[in-house]
Amino acid sequence: MDRFKTLFGKGKENIKSIEELDDILSKKRDQILFVISNVKSSLNFNPQENHDSDYFKHYKDKYISKDSDITRWDLFFLFAQACVGKEVTSYEWQDVESIIFEVVSMALNEKYSPKVSYKDEITIGTRSLSGRKLFKEIIYYLSYVGKNTSEEVAAELLSELKKFEDVFSKFISSQINLDCADDGYVKNAIDLYENISKCNKRNKNASGERVDVLSFNYSLDEEFKNTLDSKIDDMRLKSWSNIHGIAHHEKTPYYPAPVFGIDNHDIVSQVEGNDFRISFTKEYRVIENGINEVRASNGYTNTDVISIYGHSLGEADYSYFEALFDENDLYFSNCKLEYYYYSGKSEAEKLINRQMAIKSLYKLLMNYGKTLSDTHGANIVTKLNLENRLSLIPSK
Repeated sequence: MDRFKTLFGKGKENIKSIEELDDILSKKRDQILFVISNVKSSLNFNPQENHDSDYFKHYKDKYISKDSDITRWDLFFLFAQACVGKEVTSYEWQDVESIIFEVVSMALNEKYSPKVSYKDEITIGTRSLSGRKLFKEIIYYLSYVGKNTSEEVAAELLSELKKFEDVFSKFISSQINLDCADDGYVKNAIDLYENISKCNKRNKNASGERVDVLSFNYSLDEEFKNTLDSKIDDMRLKSWSNIHGIAHHEKTPYYPAPVFGIDNHDIVSQVEGNDFRISFTKEYRVIENGINEVRASNGYTNTDVISIYGHSLGEADYSYFEALFDENDLYFSNCKLEYYYYSGKSEAEKLINRQMAIKSLYKLLMNYGKTLSDTHGANIVTKLNLENRLSLIPSK
């Protein structure tokens, strides 16, 4: 919402919710479609011919300052808000990654199974069409560049995604002050670490024990580890690694920006042919962005307990969990698995949230089981239950 408000809500700084922006965003979408229609008419557009048909630049140059940091991805998300069959207020992070997958698959004309649901019908001017059809059209036009080859489109979308990530990085870093460790976000993070790691006076100096944090978040890093050291002095904490990068802080300008990406399981033609979606997978992005060069981790073998907190267990991160499970030989070892989930407030909410948490964990483990032998994979949940190595823990 903050990004939409910055780009399109000039003079509307007091807006507090995405619903209050609805009319503004709707008019903006109409405006963009109007620009595309005019450009098509003036060019007598034919997809088989090469024209200067960069519709995004036409729109940006006419309606947005040339110095604006608006990206193609801002407009993709603007239209996703209208086309996807889910309220923005109920989005989870995996929905954002799913939209990225939809965009690159459509833009590069790759066959795929949709990761999101679309609205059945949307009315734009005098036209009525399905949400997926409209989204596909807008993706085509807003990703059109050069001769519109797959190479050119992929390169442009990746370049624009990096710009979007940089803006996101600056926003996240502006929300956090590591110098304020006695209240707010940082204090909550310290309390959370103490609870999950079971840190107390008796065990925090225990010899031979170690705690390693693998963070999918962008907001806390090795600098926060130093804050933890000064506040609770947990001698067990050996590493803090941000797998997808860290939001820029003035004190740590060397960090690569956070990366957004899709799971490589979703790319069905990784080996044969040229599937340029590979450039958008998380694994590719981590390597390309040099994130491994600033991470401190020697792996996670011989782990007694894997505790998962604040993660939806979305499919986009399955490959990371598979790697962790393989590294600890989850089926045959004594490694335990803990999954913390938000419990909710009302009794009905608590029931629903627990069912959803069980479903997410079950789906992850059954998917992992497919990577094992037929003899073991199908009963991995049964084995973990039988050996009391599986826990769902409600969290406030």
